[in-house]
Amino acid sequence: MKHIQIFVGAGLILILAGCNPSTKGTIEVNSDPGGADIYINDTLTGHKTDYVFEDIEEGEYSIRLLLAGYAPWSEEVTVKAGKTVTVDAKLEAVQVGALRWSYETGRSVSSSPSIGSDGTVYFGSWDNSLYALTPDGGLKWSYETGSPVQSSPAVASDGTIYFGSNDDHLYALTPAGGLKWKVSTSANVTSSPAIGSDGTVYFCGRSRDPITQEWRDYLYAVNAVNGSIKWGYEIGAEATSSPAVGSDGTIYFGAKDSSLYAITPAGNFKWKYQTSGIVESSPAIGSGGNIYFGSDDYRLYAVTSSGAGLWSFNANGIIVGSPVIGSNGTIYVGSNDGKLYAVSSSGSELWHYDTKKFIQSTPAIAADGTVYIGALFHDLYALNPDGTERWVYETSGTVKSSPAIAEDGTIYVGSDDGCLYAIYGDSPLAASAWPKFHHDNQNTGRAR
Repeated sequence: MKHIQIFVGAGLILILAGCNPSTKGTIEVNSDPGGADIYINDTLTGHKTDYVFEDIEEGEYSIRLLLAGYAPWSEEVTVKAGKTVTVDAKLEAVQVGALRWSYETGRSVSSSPSIGSDGTVYFGSWDNSLYALTPDGGLKWSYETGSPVQSSPAVASDGTIYFGSNDDHLYALTPAGGLKWKVSTSANVTSSPAIGSDGTVYFCGRSRDPITQEWRDYLYAVNAVNGSIKWGYEIGAEATSSPAVGSDGTIYFGAKDSSLYAITPAGNFKWKYQTSGIVESSPAIGSGGNIYFGSDDYRLYAVTSSGAGLWSFNANGIIVGSPVIGSNGTIYVGSNDGKLYAVSSSGSELWHYDTKKFIQSTPAIAADGTVYIGALFHDLYALNPDGTERWVYETSGTVKSSPAIAEDGTIYVGSDDGCLYAIYGDSPLAASAWPKFHHDNQNTGRAR
């Protein structure tokens, strides 16, 4: 019943003016088994099945359900005023380790994929493009740069995608694939950008002095709004390591002068830690602030947030990929000796798994403790928490790309055969301090 209020002096007269029917209805979403994440129009609702959504405006809606270990499920529904539309989904169990789909680009995919909040998968290819795919493997859009895209994309909270290209630029794209801005450097941008808590974008790049023509190497801080450079810290050596941002805003990265650097959010030097080899590995940051990284001197290092060395672990091979940290504090790292190592928080070996192939990929850890790692010459490995083999998926090319794990357990990884692969898994990403390359599925490179 509609009420009209009329003021007459100090009085109030209520007039009942007839009915104004509601334009809202209800969606009831059930599944067997229950506990699936509910997406409406590709937006995660934060609710799981079984759940009732009330006060939904009339119209057409897409319902998508994701549950680790089961195939994604979707349906279109129509909401009518005063009515309840009921969704009863029977979820189908999947064969873990089997191919869900693959998407072929023109050339090698060494970029590590990121996953947006709506499930969109972003990755670069040596065919000069950045791709955006739906969770089902359909092409949403691609953006062509002037050269190969080795850099792994990072996705900001507003959906902006940041990535580097070998055409000497750092790019910022809208979620629809439009160019927001790009930053020009003088050399390939292979470093993957990190995003600070204030939105500042950090990456390592090179600039040639216009007068002397000498190379100068920098950590750049970029304004996310317009792409202007806030500051550049001159390193003194080339850096291909991807920066990581601590909870206090400190930026950590490695360089070819064999050092790990710590720089303040204002661009000032804090400290550097010297190793005996080039540091290509991107750092991982533990819950207590300790930093873990690998070096070409065959060692995995643990350093405090103040720059003091804690321990080093001999991996018997160059460490190019980055370490990750499990829920119990175990550090996992691959090496060119062909082994994936599990190392305790005190620096002792717990176990290793021998792939007998160079490892340049960074592991990813699922919530159930499964460790995924790529290796040269074709394979993605899934290992149990005790280091025993669970399954192996063979691609047709080298796997340098680091895997990402979606909420439904799907593992995304690139291969030098030119494809991005989606492989069925049964557990989402672990909620540990640093469970994958660049910390999270958005590749922000930022500790929480």
